[in-house]
Amino acid sequence: MAFNMTRKSSSHPALAKGISLSPSSLILFTAAFITLADNGAFWSSLAQRMDLINLKGFGFVLTFFSLITGITALFFLVLGQRYLLKPLLILFLFLSAATAYFNNIGVVFDTLMVQNMLETIKDQNTNEAMELLSPSLLWHLFLFGLLPSVFIILVRVRPRKILRDLLSRLGTMVIILVVITTLVMLNFKYLTYFSRENRDLRMAITPVYPVYSMIKLIKKSHADDEIPFHVIGQDASGQHSGKKRVGVMVVGETARADHFSLNGYPLPTNPLLEKQDVVSYSNAWSCGTSTAYSVPCMFSFLEKKQYSPGKAQHQSNLLDVLETAGVKTFWRDNNSSCKGVCERTESEKLHRDPDPKSPFFNAGEYADEILLQGLDSLIEQRHGDVLIVLHTMGSHGPAYYKRYPREFARFQPACESASPHECSDEAVIHAYDNTILYTDHVLNRLIEFLKEREGQYDSFMLYASDHGESLGEHGVYLHGLPYSLAPDAQTHVPIIIWLSNGLKTARNLTERATKACADSKVSHDNLVHTLLGMFDANTSLYRKDLDLLAGRCK
Repeated sequence: MAFNMTRKSSSHPALAKGISLSPSSLILFTAAFITLADNGAFWSSLAQRMDLINLKGFGFVLTFFSLITGITALFFLVLGQRYLLKPLLILFLFLSAATAYFNNIGVVFDTLMVQNMLETIKDQNTNEAMELLSPSLLWHLFLFGLLPSVFIILVRVRPRKILRDLLSRLGTMVIILVVITTLVMLNFKYLTYFSRENRDLRMAITPVYPVYSMIKLIKKSHADDEIPFHVIGQDASGQHSGKKRVGVMVVGETARADHFSLNGYPLPTNPLLEKQDVVSYSNAWSCGTSTAYSVPCMFSFLEKKQYSPGKAQHQSNLLDVLETAGVKTFWRDNNSSCKGVCERTESEKLHRDPDPKSPFFNAGEYADEILLQGLDSLIEQRHGDVLIVLHTMGSHGPAYYKRYPREFARFQPACESASPHECSDEAVIHAYDNTILYTDHVLNRLIEFLKEREGQYDSFMLYASDHGESLGEHGVYLHGLPYSLAPDAQTHVPIIIWLSNGLKTARNLTERATKACADSKVSHDNLVHTLLGMFDANTSLYRKDLDLLAGRCK
């Protein structure tokens, strides 16, 4: 029997040796596979916007297929030299598969999203990375990353001399450019019109757009590095008399204004805050749609239309100016990091090494109540006025169920998966609403803490979320879409203020003044000026028209 098998194998030498391809053929095959298998979001959007079931539609599809395959192949032909070829192709098969998975749930890999990914790596935020590795993602990577990679590993690349390989690559590149040029010219009129009217479609092209975003980010980072640091607010000084002032700025995470019952949401997500004397700004809007973009913006004196993370990084922020004015600042973080805001102030990172014995240890991390632990001593150790910033985990997805202790799982059924798109809409919303319910509890505890100490100092709490979250509306989940494309769910955020009676008296704040802006359109641009006003900090940077408590809103 063994003899017969050997004879059969020897009669088919090509089969015995396995499949062999030239480098150019392997590159074209891989590029075509990525174009077809990893661009589902692009092809789906294209089909919704034009009729593909006719000759013109077929020509249009062929043009786009050739463009995406050709550009990808050109990239591989240039960089995939000899021993680098297979590793490069395998790397891009996995990257393209992962990108396609997230594109299908509404995530776009623009420069800001790439920056967020790099920030996650820089912050060593393994918890967030592990949450994204859901079973459905791993299965997707197996099908569209691992299986084609095995094929590439098994394929024998026909060896060629350097000059012959170079000529073959150049010839393939010329053919690709000729085909692309021909198809583009044949469809030029309609192609330019369609592309101009549907510019957002390019963001779904894998791997072209993510590579473009990475290159753009690298160039921008180099340009930002050339910007000298600009010290501003050196004229800042404190001028109030009376008691010490203590402010607590709570930076929320991924909270949506329209899911706060304070703002009219039908489910009781704020049962405790509704009993407190707080002002909720129901028409507030974020600076960005991601933490890395929004958090520095919340503490920057650059308004949204002038702001960029690079510019903000190279000039003084609110914490610097308050320190100059004599206000002691402290940043306490239960999130990934302060995104550069606290580089020049005292800070404490709690998420790095959580203690499993802590009463606030929950699902492998700290619940946000840990931020209130030892708050008394933080305040007492600092003489004079104090601003403490608490950076919460809030409602960070996709594993919303990990953001709150079990006793706050009040709204049921609640999704207990890191893949919200695999849960029902109702379960996703309930899990998210439970995070808001827990935030309500944390903020209420903070207010009660400050109320108990009204005899010692005047105080306030200011809560603002960095951005919102999509919960499956129109098939979009999570956050981070470009601002121009982002739905209101990702940009409409809660801003809430509580003031002690002593602070109201010291600043002569009437109820009418404190609530003057409650229904007006406000934004993150208002935060730094409102906080300067809280401490009566005197500086030319202060703009009374942007202070939420100055009574200037209509």
